[in-house]
Amino acid sequence: MDLVLAPFSSLLTATGAAPVTSKLGYALVAGSAGAPTVYALHLRSLFSTNVPASKQMVPLANYVASLPAGQRPATAAYPMVDDPFADPPVQTARGILSRAGIRTVYSPAPYKATSSPAQLAQDAKAVAQSGAQLVVLGSVDVPTVQAFVKEFIAQKYNPKMFIAAAGPDQGQAFLNAIGTGNADGIMVPNGWFGAFPNALSHVMVQDYIAKYGGTASDINADVAESYSAGEVLAAAVAGTRSLNQQSIITWLHKNSVQTVLGAVRFGPTGENLDALQSALIFQWQPGSHFVQVLPKGLGAQAMIRVKPGWTG
Repeated sequence: MDLVLAPFSSLLTATGAAPVTSKLGYALVAGSAGAPTVYALHLRSLFSTNVPASKQMVPLANYVASLPAGQRPATAAYPMVDDPFADPPVQTARGILSRAGIRTVYSPAPYKATSSPAQLAQDAKAVAQSGAQLVVLGSVDVPTVQAFVKEFIAQKYNPKMFIAAAGPDQGQAFLNAIGTGNADGIMVPNGWFGAFPNALSHVMVQDYIAKYGGTASDINADVAESYSAGEVLAAAVAGTRSLNQQSIITWLHKNSVQTVLGAVRFGPTGENLDALQSALIFQWQPGSHFVQVLPKGLGAQAMIRVKPGWTG
């Protein structure tokens, strides 16, 4: 092989792809490998373009912490799966919110990512019984969030704020799973969306629609993250005018690359040093609109601060 791209997983990258490619001397560029376990490998050959997992919910946590006492949630629940990508953003958010005086009413040890629907429902029921005004869910996919929403509806429990690490960013697949109206007010962190104000992103969106159809809002962030990995590797090949792996690795440590996610610049352990600038919070709003709400400015729209009730 001349070139290698990482699998779309922090777990698979950290436990398999990164150690092997490092041993064989290959550069490994990843579009989705932002867990702390990835950077803990301290591999000079690893490069991750997305927002580090631990920083993804920081904009929301800081926003909530900044609200006057009478406007912010007083209590919070932190259910999590046992996953190296889903847990760090929740744990970081909990630290910020706890220091701001928001009381934790539910935070069990992470349960296995392979939990059955029954186990997920049991955990969701416990969250509902806690009465938490803010739910910060460490989820890995749409089914995880779907299980929580289903049980919340059954328990007639509607938190004032609800954010999930993953799942709500999956566009129509998410709406189909939980019901369009039920999505209103639910938030998710991400580093990209269809209207992302970036010239390279606009071109990618146009090309994607021309090939696959649909609209910009139908494209989930996985596409852009994967695409950015290809852009970084292509830039290194063009920059070095070679396929020499050590030359590519050295070049990537010295140069910034413009991608559909914005500027990408790598630290010594592979972390994108410019990624925090693109740590965004999105929210589903009435009419199936998926909009950026944080950080304020840069095109962000007004947040629905109190989540609407479930539609059933």
